[in-house]
Amino acid sequence: MQANIETKKSVSTARSTAYMSLAGSWAAWLFDALDAGVFGFVILAVAKTFDVSLADVVSTVAWFLLATGIGGYFLGNISDRIGRKKTILLSVFAYGSGTFLCGIADSVTELNIYRFIVGIAVGGLWSAAAALVSEVWHSESRAKAIAFMQTGWSGGNLLAAIFAWNILNPQDPESWRNLFIYASIPAFATLLFVAFFVKESPVWLANREYIKQNSSKTGLGEIFKPQYLKVTILALSVSILAMLGYWIIFTFAPTFLQNILKIRIDQAPVFLIWTGIGAIAGYIAYGYLAEKAGRRIAFAVFFVGMAIMVPVFTYTTSHMPLTNGKLLLTGSSVVILGIISALLGFFTGYFSGFGAWYSELFPTSIRSTAAGFCFNFGRVGAIIGIKLVPVLIPMIGFPITMSLAALAYLAAALLVFALRETKGVELTSGN
Repeated sequence: MQANIETKKSVSTARSTAYMSLAGSWAAWLFDALDAGVFGFVILAVAKTFDVSLADVVSTVAWFLLATGIGGYFLGNISDRIGRKKTILLSVFAYGSGTFLCGIADSVTELNIYRFIVGIAVGGLWSAAAALVSEVWHSESRAKAIAFMQTGWSGGNLLAAIFAWNILNPQDPESWRNLFIYASIPAFATLLFVAFFVKESPVWLANREYIKQNSSKTGLGEIFKPQYLKVTILALSVSILAMLGYWIIFTFAPTFLQNILKIRIDQAPVFLIWTGIGAIAGYIAYGYLAEKAGRRIAFAVFFVGMAIMVPVFTYTTSHMPLTNGKLLLTGSSVVILGIISALLGFFTGYFSGFGAWYSELFPTSIRSTAAGFCFNFGRVGAIIGIKLVPVLIPMIGFPITMSLAALAYLAAALLVFALRETKGVELTSGN
């Protein structure tokens, strides 16, 4: 009788720990995405404030993406050494502080430095949070748990659009500074929640002694050892292709709408709100598909969906009728843009898959390092894409340049089948 009571208490405690870990990771990822996403709405305003070209401001995005790769790799390794929770706390504090500093930057150089800090934190947070959620949730529900955590990214982008919509003022060219300052505030509330309510991963704790005794097997270079090298390269390649397409579209979508449809800076976020709503549904749908059909099939389906929707989005928006050179915000135009934006957002649901799949591909001692490197250095590969966009636009036009992202998605859909299927894999402290 007593044993049954203790067992029930143990199960209840484990369930509570899992849900609080998921809640904390979701909130941290939500406001991480908010701080990462606001920059896309102010590219033109920042260029005007500092009297620089679009290409100069795009370089800030490139520095940010480079930082996410570095942060994912190094903070991922720190997470394997000092724990998931401590690394999440460090990352949340860093991106909150970096975003606030962006609001008081006096030059593009300063802005580059502060966005670099935010990028380091964005990469490091994902590495630690994905490992934490993967380790406290069982195999039969892990993909769905990670999918829910990932809705924080689309939710954060949605919040970024809402913040931009309400804070940016076309009559005040400096209003972009307020956007950064207000966007930084939720991070510090999240810091307190994680500190008091989220517990460390029991899998990492059980593996802590192994890590102390085998520090040489938890180094930054371990993921490039022969037994892991092939998986590391393939996983990184999938991430690069997926990130290449994503960052081309979502970095330049607000600018695209402002240039093609002549939408004001405070109006462009309205349409991207629909992208965020679609993405939330897509993340959840991906989680269920991955549990039923497996990781590879789910990835392929969503990558193909993106390959179709990218040209549909750019073609439809670039052929909408304009009045006196700009789009009027009538009911029909809002509905059309809302539908295609939501569908575009839905197929970004593939982001739900990286956390669970990459965690299942590597052992506990290097799980956060490997997942952080493979996922976040994908953004570094995307730098090539976003640097090429300003060069290609004058040559082939905005719509065709944006549509090139579809080619990356098709390649990614094929490459996922080179990695092994991990559906049903249990994560333990064993190595």
